Amino acid sequence: MLYYIWAPLLAVISFVFQRSPSNSINAIDCLQSSTDSLEAVVDCLDKYTVAADYYNQESYTLSQPNSTELTAFTDLVSSLLYVDDNCTSLHVPDSLSQHFRISLLSDRGENKSYCLLHEYTSQNGYYEKGWGFMAVPASRTPSTDVALHFSAPHPAYDLNTPQQAASLFTRTGARSLLITGRSRLALRNSTSCVHPSSNKTTYYVTDPVHDDNELFNVASKIIYKWQQAQGGCPSATCAFIQMHGKGVSTCPTDQMFLSSGLARSSSSWYTDDVDRPIKRLKAKLQQVFPSWNVSMPSDSPCSLTATENIFGRFINGIDAAHVCTTGSNASLATGEFIHIEQAAVSRAAESYGNWTKALKDTFGIERS
Repeated sequence: MLYYIWAPLLAVISFVFQRSPSNSINAIDCLQSSTDSLEAVVDCLDKYTVAADYYNQESYTLSQPNSTELTAFTDLVSSLLYVDDNCTSLHVPDSLSQHFRISLLSDRGENKSYCLLHEYTSQNGYYEKGWGFMAVPASRTPSTDVALHFSAPHPAYDLNTPQQAASLFTRTGARSLLITGRSRLALRNSTSCVHPSSNKTTYYVTDPVHDDNELFNVASKIIYKWQQAQGGCPSATCAFIQMHGKGVSTCPTDQMFLSSGLARSSSSWYTDDVDRPIKRLKAKLQQVFPSWNVSMPSDSPCSLTATENIFGRFINGIDAAHVCTTGSNASLATGEFIHIEQAAVSRAAESYGNWTKALKDTFGIERS
């Protein structure tokens, strides 16, 4: 009888203890060996992504940056983008040095080096802060003139997208890689930023696609502004590619669904005569995955069009102060933003080779 009384109670106590912040801080050693590949490092770091339902309001608030930390973080992201054989000379401000490092990684498999901004402390098995991870090439070579920017905003939810983004970043000689450090469900409190058009949908404060306070979104805007300062984002060589994953029952006929933050009501934008990266990429992906259905809003009823993606709105001409409340339209959309929803097969490592071929052909990158 006592078992039936105490067992449930002990289970609740155990759950609360597991989810409550402890004072035990541990080092994250994913970069212990400088010979690790970037893909291996990202795979290791992915395991520290702050899990669903980990935060309560108090612990979430404690994990958010104060004004000094926010300024330091934005300065670090900006500095990283200007790295050219001087990665190890970058200084992490005192306000962040207990949690973040700048590291130089030599990837023998790719025969390249990368400069990384990464969190190195964990608590209860997860990032202590959960602000994210960023990588850039350590040297600015001709290959990095192709300005592709890869990101994965939903680790621990859209499974394998961090690993996929890292692989495509290294294989294409891209300019930046950005991965958030929290599950979109880490705190299931509704965001005050974007209010979903469907009453069946809820967006949470730890979803960087829909909350403008998440550090992933802050870093994304810095990367975009940096690219504009380099002469803009030419259609032939530049794009901001955000990798997502979808479930089996969502848009089930599409293995890949590409959009640029415009819905089906703007179908003509996807089919007109203007050369846009998303059109070229769709065509090249269909060539290398001939048995798959690679779609856009102009040829699929899929609703995952990223119209409420705040970084997509920002790229598509909406002022940062209004991205929570204002959608873009075809007259403003630049074509620089590519949002990709994928079935599991598209995110699998076996698909990376064909993905690389399609991306290189889309953006005029020489195949090695």
